[in-house]
Order: sequence, then structure tokens, then C-alpha cells
Amino acid sequence: MAELLLKFNITDNPIIVKSLVFAGLYAILLFQMKILPGIILLAIQLTLLNPAYSIDIKEKNSFLLDIRNRDNSIYLNRFSASKNITRYDIKTSLFGECQWHFGTSRWEKITSGVEAEKLFLKYVYCGESVHFISGQILNYMTFDPGNMSIEATTKLGFMFPLSKKLSFRIWNEYSYNLEKGSAGLNEVHIEIPYEVNKNLDLGIGWRHTDRIHAFDSDYAISFLALHF
Repeated sequence: MAELLLKFNITDNPIIVKSLVFAGLYAILLFQMKILPGIILLAIQLTLLNPAYSIDIKEKNSFLLDIRNRDNSIYLNRFSASKNITRYDIKTSLFGECQWHFGTSRWEKITSGVEAEKLFLKYVYCGESVHFISGQILNYMTFDPGNMSIEATTKLGFMFPLSKKLSFRIWNEYSYNLEKGSAGLNEVHIEIPYEVNKNLDLGIGWRHTDRIHAFDSDYAISFLALHF
């Protein structure tokens, strides 16, 4: 009996070897699946806590009062996640924006895309975004309502600090529809944001919207921005 046990070796049986290998791999896989959520959660926490990899998450809610009575008032919600590339002093963002039109009671414009901004000489900045655009947009736009299209927006602006928590911003945005090869909007923005604390900004402003293929509008703006 002892001789039989000595002669018997599990490595001589390929079925047993394969079973043991699969059992070991399965046990490792189960262990990895159990600890994976913890690893992901820890990685997110370390990323957000580390200033070198921190991301600024911002939600901005604006009410635009039509003061010309040529269009109608608008509610605007913008959500963005931004990161500064300190080596090149460039701010990059992923964003989504929804625009509710009180005249049509519909989401007039919905956009989502990427944006990059660069600051020059402390007060001058320029930016470029490429984004998808859709929604029940009125007929003056360069594509049919309800269809999705691709648009690029060029931004040039100035920013001046008025005090430690108060600033003045003015910028121009020019939108161009890449699919149709036609200009869409040219807008001038003015904002005076006040930093209540590191998580909350309040402000007022004004916007002139030049619909290149139709009428113009002017809006008085009030907004609230949350930083997470």
C-alpha cells in the first residue's frame, strides 16, 4: 500500500492538474472581485484628495430674463468637471448643458462636449469647445429641431478682480456648426460673480445673443454656482 502511495503522483494525472489550476484561478478571481470595489473607491478618494490630480466639479444654474421680449426667458443648467494642466496652464473640461425655453416649454438646446481654456497675462483668456448639440431648437438655428449635430465654439474674454471675492468678466462666444458649415450664434456675456464661500458663487449678468440668421435678444441674468 505504501509503495502504491509513493508511486502515485497527482502531476501524472492531467485531469486533476487542470482541476486544481481552474480552482486556483477561480479563487483568485473571486478574491479580486471582492476587493475591486474597495480599490476603485480608494483610488477615487486619493485622486480627489491629491491636489495634483484634483478635479473641480461645478454645477451652474442660471435664469435669463428676456428684456427685449423678442424671444422668451430661459433656464440654463450647466454641469462640468474640470482639471488644470499646470505645466501648460490650460484648463480642460467635460461639460453638459441644458437650456429650457419658457415660451415653448421644451428643452430648447442640449449640448455635451469638451472644452479647453488658457489664461494670458492674468486677465485675458481664450477657449475652444467641440460639442454635440440637440433639442427642440427654434427654426432660426442652422439645423432641424430634434436632430443632433456637431458644433464648435470659440471664446475670448477678459477677467478683472474687483475685490477679494468679487470679480468682473466679459467675453464673446462665436458658435459654428461643423456639420452644416454655417455660423450659428455670436454672443456677448457679462457676469459679476461673488464668491460666498469655496462651494458657492452667486452673481448677476447680461447676455446679448446675435442669431446670425435671425433676430437678436438681450437677457438679464441671475445665477448660482455650486463647487463640489
